[in-house]
This record gives sequence, structure tokens and C-alpha cells, in this order.
Amino acid sequence: MLQLYAPPLPTLLAAGKNIFEIGQSHLNRNNIGVFDLLVVTKGQLFMGEDYRKFEVSKGDALILYPDRHHYPTSPCNQVTEAFWFHFIASKGWQDLTISKPLPFEERSAEDCGNFLSEVPFGITLPKYCHLSNSESVELLCSKIISSENESIYSGEWQRQVLFQQLLQELSNHMHLANSLPAFAVAEKAAVYLRKNYAKKVTYEDLGQALKFHPNHIARCMIQSFGCTPIEYVNKIRIDQAKILLVSTDWSIDQISESSGFTQSAYFSRMFKKMEHLTPNQFRKQYVGKITMTNED
Repeated sequence: MLQLYAPPLPTLLAAGKNIFEIGQSHLNRNNIGVFDLLVVTKGQLFMGEDYRKFEVSKGDALILYPDRHHYPTSPCNQVTEAFWFHFIASKGWQDLTISKPLPFEERSAEDCGNFLSEVPFGITLPKYCHLSNSESVELLCSKIISSENESIYSGEWQRQVLFQQLLQELSNHMHLANSLPAFAVAEKAAVYLRKNYAKKVTYEDLGQALKFHPNHIARCMIQSFGCTPIEYVNKIRIDQAKILLVSTDWSIDQISESSGFTQSAYFSRMFKKMEHLTPNQFRKQYVGKITMTNED
């Protein structure tokens, strides 16, 4: 199982379709620096990646990792057709079969230079699977290839949009509740907290909403995001407070309450801890100033 981190979204670099005659095989390559997504629509490819071997048949998809050795394990024994897509994930990626997701704080730490901060998220994709939605995936693959013939500007934009749809189709194929239960619970908890950040949310509320024990939810969020539910919702609340500090003239008490904090003193402490500035110091950075000049 693969997890890509965003934003920015993964970027398609090149795409195409290969036809392998009987006796032909995929290229032997090592550490090519980009992901290689293969979608087989006819026949069968026999692929290896380091010490793993895959038989990629019609309706199958395989993602080869950028830092591995890819090679054919056997030539094709029938005419085989396959789409291929080279792409990158500039924010990073992890193989979830051998490592845990990065802690929430590490993915939130980058300073983007303005009062709005990017909220990182993961895109979970199958490493290798048989597609239950193979017809829609094949149609998307064909559209991506044909879009290369469009205008250099609108065509490239359309191609990237279609590629995101292709990744979405692959992601939809994942049954997270079965393949990675902790991550599925954490995702549900995150959605609930983002919807309800403005009001008081207790562990009991969270447990009743998700129908899991609060301690189990907390363990799932720590395992998947590297933070507790309280730490997660406080980050959401602080981000909302930053918007209000810059876009309104509300008092600190009003902003604290609107952002979901029950006590403004606690809000100020959390804000200083996370932003290294008090709310007033943060606001003053964005106060407009008019320079007066003397005219003759």
C-alpha cells in the first residue's frame, strides 16, 4: 500500500501505451526517480520489483516505486497492451507496508509565508490490485493519452485533471476499512472534528459519533496522523482563528469563542505555542499602514 502526501497533488510527467508482442517484455530499469503506474488492458505482464514478483493481467494495475529495481521476470506469452504513467509526488511518499505514516506535526510544520497554512493529507493507493472499475479506468487512461494532442496550455491542464481522476479511481478501489482499519477510523474522526471544531467536542461525543471506544479512536489517530484528537482539533481551531484575526476586527474573546475555544486564556496559550506569537502579535503583522507624504 502506498501513501502520497499532498499538497501539492502528484504531477503527471509522461504517459503512453505500449503493445508487447509474444516474446517481448518490459524494460529493465533501476532507480528511475519517478513512479511508474502500469494499467494492463490486454494480456499479461510479468514484472519484478527488487525481490517481489507480479503477474499483471488484464484489469490489473501496478505502481512501481521510484527508488527500486524494476525488471521483467518473463517475456509476454500473449499479445499484451498496457498504459503507463510516470509521475512524481513532490511532498513525499511512504510504503505503508514497511513504515508508519509521518507524524501530523512533521507534515504541518512548513511555513508557507502567509496566514493560511496548508493542511496536509494523504492519498492512499494500492500498490497492486485487480480493478473492480476497470472499464472506467481504461476510459480515463485513453482520455489522458488523447489529451496530449490538445492545446499546449489547456491540454496540459486537462491532462493533469484527468490524471487526478485516475488516481481517485485507484484510491476508490481501496477498501480502507478492511486493508487498514486504524487509518479508516482516523479518517472518520478527522472528518467529524473538522465539521464540529466550532463547538465543544468531548471524547465521549467522538466515540458516540463513530461508534468506537474513545481510547481506540485516539490510538488510531496517533498511529495514522501522529496526534491525539485534541491536538488535531486544536490545529483546526488555530487555523480558523488566524483567518478571523486577519479578516475581521473582532476581539480576541470573540475569535476564541468562534474558533471553538471555551476560554480565551487557553486559546492564547495554544496560539502562542503553535504560532510562536500571541494572537495580537500575529494580527499586527497584517495591519495595513498608510504612509503620509508632504505635497508642495
